[in-house]
Amino acid sequence: MKKGNKKLLVVALLLLITATIGTYAIYRVTSTGTSSVDTAAWKIKLNGTEQTSTTKTFTFTNSNINWTKNTSAVANKIAPGSNGTITLELDATGSEVNVAYSVNVKSIKIDGTEVPNTNEFTVALNSSDTGKLAYAAENMKKNIVLDVAWAGADSDEATKDAADIDINGKTIAIEVEVTVKQDLGTGA
Repeated sequence: MKKGNKKLLVVALLLLITATIGTYAIYRVTSTGTSSVDTAAWKIKLNGTEQTSTTKTFTFTNSNINWTKNTSAVANKIAPGSNGTITLELDATGSEVNVAYSVNVKSIKIDGTEVPNTNEFTVALNSSDTGKLAYAAENMKKNIVLDVAWAGADSDEATKDAADIDINGKTIAIEVEVTVKQDLGTGA
């Protein structure tokens, strides 16, 4: 191959390479975009009041308890042997997620003095103290029921009689704490 032809070949190759690189540059594209996601609704009511915090404490007194068996002859008073229930209504209708709840009896007070949850005067959950509500478009409600009982003396046993007399004429206040949060599992 002659010297002039070699130069011509080199120039032709350079032009071909330049044209190819330029062609690739023409088809290079950059793009940007945005996306958005809506969040699920969270709406909780406890006993008809919308909640803004996850934990709420309720205080129930004699008049807030549904006495199913009252051995007292006087209205709004109880006597040994009385039984009743406290009902908390959890309403998560409008929430778009599964809901988990837990209930805890925080304290029992008689005239402001805390007393233990004993066999004499008891507050117990009627059903599980924790649970879940699976998402449903409508009617995400649960009644949480607590049993209240003043066992009282069923004999003339001095210790039981003294406990009954100690409660006599006093006001009972029961503090119940309810915690409601999103259930990250699959629901009920």
